[in-house]
Amino acid sequence: MDWNWTAISATSDILAAIAVVVSLWLVAGQLRQNTKAIVANSRQGLLDADLGLISGFIDHALDPHLISDADELTPEDERRMTWMVVKALRVRECAWHQYKSGILDEQTWQSYMEPVPGIFSSARARSVLEFYTGDEVFLKAVRARIAANRD
Repeated sequence: MDWNWTAISATSDILAAIAVVVSLWLVAGQLRQNTKAIVANSRQGLLDADLGLISGFIDHALDPHLISDADELTPEDERRMTWMVVKALRVRECAWHQYKSGILDEQTWQSYMEPVPGIFSSARARSVLEFYTGDEVFLKAVRARIAANRD
């Protein structure tokens, strides 16, 4: 029995090429699945942070949307309010970075910015922007959103 080594070699080359294509197809599927998991995890982290912020509003009866400059606060509540506003900013800045890196889409980013005018409706809350050390481009977006709502 004579073996046709040329035919065997050609067949094995074809099978190897098919195996490479199938492997690449499987890797591409895993990358898509991984990307979806990263986006879901990112959104869950932002949601958890926002829910924690809302819990703080409820637990301490301090909501920057509802407290005006005329409302008197204890020094402790004044500090608490300041740090709640900082937390709200940090959550939105995190969302902004994720939006800029392509993890969040435009609609999701805009939904995170929707409460900004309400959060900064008082001079007390806006004063946080004077000492906040976040990304300058992000802060410009926040200030623009606040200004657009005040007009």
